[in-house]
Amino acid sequence: MTSPSKKRPQGGITIVVGAQWGDEGKGKWIDWIAGGADVVARYQGGNNAGHTLYVKGQKVVLHQIPSGIFHEGRKCVLGAGVVINPGELVREMEKVAAFAKVTPDNLWLSARAHVITPWHVFMDGRREAVREASSGSAIGTTKRGIGPTYSEKTARSGLRLGDFVNPVARQSWVASMASTVEGFAAHLESDFNSHVSEWEAFAKVAERLAPFVCDAEARVRQCAAGGKKILMEGAQGTLLDLDHGTFPFVTSSSTIAAGACASLGLPPRDVTGIYGIAKAYVTRVGAGPFPTELMDETGNALRERGQEFGATTGRPRRCGWFDAVAMRYAQDVNGFDGVILNKFDILSGMDELKIAVAYEHPELGRIEQFPWNAEVLAACKPVYRTFKGWHGELPKKGGIEALPKEARDYIKAIEELSGIKVVGAGTGPGRDEALLGSDLERLVTVDA
Repeated sequence: MTSPSKKRPQGGITIVVGAQWGDEGKGKWIDWIAGGADVVARYQGGNNAGHTLYVKGQKVVLHQIPSGIFHEGRKCVLGAGVVINPGELVREMEKVAAFAKVTPDNLWLSARAHVITPWHVFMDGRREAVREASSGSAIGTTKRGIGPTYSEKTARSGLRLGDFVNPVARQSWVASMASTVEGFAAHLESDFNSHVSEWEAFAKVAERLAPFVCDAEARVRQCAAGGKKILMEGAQGTLLDLDHGTFPFVTSSSTIAAGACASLGLPPRDVTGIYGIAKAYVTRVGAGPFPTELMDETGNALRERGQEFGATTGRPRRCGWFDAVAMRYAQDVNGFDGVILNKFDILSGMDELKIAVAYEHPELGRIEQFPWNAEVLAACKPVYRTFKGWHGELPKKGGIEALPKEARDYIKAIEELSGIKVVGAGTGPGRDEALLGSDLERLVTVDA
């Protein structure tokens, strides 16, 4: 046990956060930074998120396993704040096995993490259908069971992974749910009478996952105390945070930097760096306010050129210009040491670019702070500044200074208008197609 008065060896704890509405391309940069880390831990969300990587020239989409799995010698962790779909996780482990070893030594699953069951998936779809029928406006969830699982967790009636892999504890939970939760017993019976039982398949994967389940948080703290470098990655983005996002059009967990420490049980004072990932424009999936959304040919062009379709659902993403108001808010909430901007190559060939510097509300007038009320935000129109675009292919390697002048001017404007420091730029989908600022060089090591 480490005494509070004893100075701990500082390997460094870095948190990487989505700075917009998710889908910012976090997976690629987490993969890069993981090369310089010893432990890579996922701290929230479930298989409703998708991190897209290109490994050995092949596209790989991870929904639950941390991106660090592709770096030999790294420990990967799913922390207590994550919700886990056991069957999907096993299938993902089998898919990843073609590129990397997945063993109980390099993948630690928190016994405290809550489990997504077939009941939760069923309830998620049912609730969305009820919302749509009653109000004509669903939230736009992925229907993966994430919200109901977090609801059960909050109600203190959920199933934790440590109990899932224990047959006696698992059956006890099922029996308790059947006797106390309306509709659960009927769902269970109807499912067992189907041709392929989801519940039977659900139970079978428990034995497969059992060797991976452990007190992951204690292991991570031990690594931190020993001076190991720890990278904590989130899913979704800041503006989808349950408390600080565009409620109710949000996810069911804490996506911001502070949520990482809560999930992994680490002292906030030990965090040495917080980095945001954003796009050089903005996208959003599902319902909810989006002031800079482009419902025109430019928006369609961004979608097609950027291949803006959800990695998890395949749904087309809504696209719009960069929003400095929202980015100032993300900076205030997270305290970024720097922000990495992805997909600069998608903007190449545009004659002009725009950045929202404020909003105009029909009753409240000019607004320069991100409003807490989703209805207020939905009524806002963006106030833009226009910038000259650039043409031609962008460099794939080197520093940010390698970008053409117009692109550097665009970055400078984003920095000044958003109150952030841009420390990296993505210029292609490839694993190594990126430009680094000096601040990132100490974090990034790319495996050959």
